[in-house]
Formats: sequence, C-alpha cells, structure tokens
Amino acid sequence: MIRIGVYGLGKISYRVIQGILYANNADLYAVCSSNLEKANAFKEEYGARKAYDSYEEMLQDANLDMVYICTPNYLHAKHIQMALNNHKHVVCEKPMCVSSKELNACFDYAKKQNCFLMEAHKTVFTPLNQKLFEVISNKQIGQVKSIDAQYATRLTETISGWHFNKPGSGCMFDIGVYPICYANRMANSSILKVSRFQDEALIEYENGCVAHIATSWDVDMENTAHIYGTKGSVTCKNFWKNTELVMNDKKIVVEQKSDFTGEIEHACTCIESRMIESPVMSRNASLEILKVIGV
Repeated sequence: MIRIGVYGLGKISYRVIQGILYANNADLYAVCSSNLEKANAFKEEYGARKAYDSYEEMLQDANLDMVYICTPNYLHAKHIQMALNNHKHVVCEKPMCVSSKELNACFDYAKKQNCFLMEAHKTVFTPLNQKLFEVISNKQIGQVKSIDAQYATRLTETISGWHFNKPGSGCMFDIGVYPICYANRMANSSILKVSRFQDEALIEYENGCVAHIATSWDVDMENTAHIYGTKGSVTCKNFWKNTELVMNDKKIVVEQKSDFTGEIEHACTCIESRMIESPVMSRNASLEILKVIGV
C-alpha cells in the first residue's frame, strides 16, 4: 500500500480523496492545508491518519510515500520540487506545469532523486477510456482518422482569481487540457503540427489522424467526443468521466466508483514497481499537451 498525503484541500481534493479511498493499493495517510481546522475536518471525515498545516512538516514524515498536489497551477512546480527534495513520489493535478521548460526541470529533478513523478490526467485512466483505448488498439473501428472533442462551460459562479491572472490560468489550462489529453491518447501518435485559434486547436498527428479540440468559459457546448475510424465511429458525452459510450450504434458500459481511482492505482502500481515515470502519462505525454497549448 502506498501511503499518500494530499496537499491543498480545495474543491478538487474531495474527488481526489474519494479516488484514493476506492483504490486497492493506496492509503489516505495525510491531508494538508494552511488551515489546520480544515485539515482536521478532512482527517475526521475521510479517515486520514495525519493532518498538517505545514507542507514542509508533512514532507518530513518518514511514513509518507507519495504526495498528491492539488494547489493552484502556478504553484505546482514549486511544490513538486519541495516534495522531490524530500524524496517523496509525486502525482500533481493538471496542468502539472505552466511551461515546457518548467516541466522538464521537474522531471529532470525527479530522475536525479530517483522518485516517481506523474501529471494527474484522470481522463486516460477511467475504466471507459482504458476500454476505448483497447478497442482502438485492436482496430475495432479501423484506423482512427478524425477526433473531435470539446469541453466548455459557461461560468455562472465566481472562481478563484488565479484562474484568470496567474501563470497557468485561463480555460485552456483549466478544462481545455481534457480534450487535448484525450485526443492525444486516442490518436496514439506524436504530434506533427498544431494550429490554434483562440480556445480551439487543430492537431495533426504523424500517423495521419487529425483532431479538433475546443473549450470555453463563455458558452456551453455539447461536451462530447467523436472518434471516426475507417471501419466505424465512437461517440461519448462527458468523455472525461463517463461510464458509457456508443460504438457503431452499440452501447458499451463499464462500472466506476470514482473517476480518479484509475490514475491513483496506476501511479501506485508504478511506484511499487520502482518506476520513476508512467508509461501512459510520461514526460513526453505531458509535453505534448503543453505543445498544443503553445507553452
């Protein structure tokens, strides 16, 4: 069992913790917030063994194996480096870094420290999308030629200021990375060329597949992915978390307790296997996402 400490107890942390609790090889060991009262409340509610109001103190805990970072985007690189400096394995919420330079520096340091580092992109690890990747790899819809994926939501409530005015801000970093990561995974090829227009991108891959991705905080969209192959097609609404899709008019349904459990189990398995990089969400996979954003 990999003992995990969750750092940053904002909105996303609730779902991350649920994912940890359902994972068969993970233990919610600690929670950490600058507000000790909040950390203690999480500890009591979810059964963590430790609550901290100091990240440095949590990192010095010899029983802690891995940190799951849920802090604001512009702080990720700093918090990754701090964890690695204390020889802790790291899974960091997307976007892991706000530039390719920053990301490479983090992976270089992880290698030096012999620690596992992975960007948390739950989308590619959900049971449904693991099944879909298998379907595509087995050529059940032939050669994938076109992908169209979108994730947009019209903001109707106030969100934190760092979403707008800090490095790593904007809807492309926040929700646009979901269709980007999904398209890259399902295309299963290196990126040849990217064309961008505002919050949309056209991605051309070396294997001939072309993907169109779109995101927005100004309008609502269908939030659906369409994948077209030479022998059929796939349609999936809310593709980043759904449990069902339609392939050639036939429905495929899977079971899922938490859309975060897959990525957590994968990271823990990698750590248990003494790996320092995921074969799925590798350094290169993270760099390809930033390539589409243009940073």
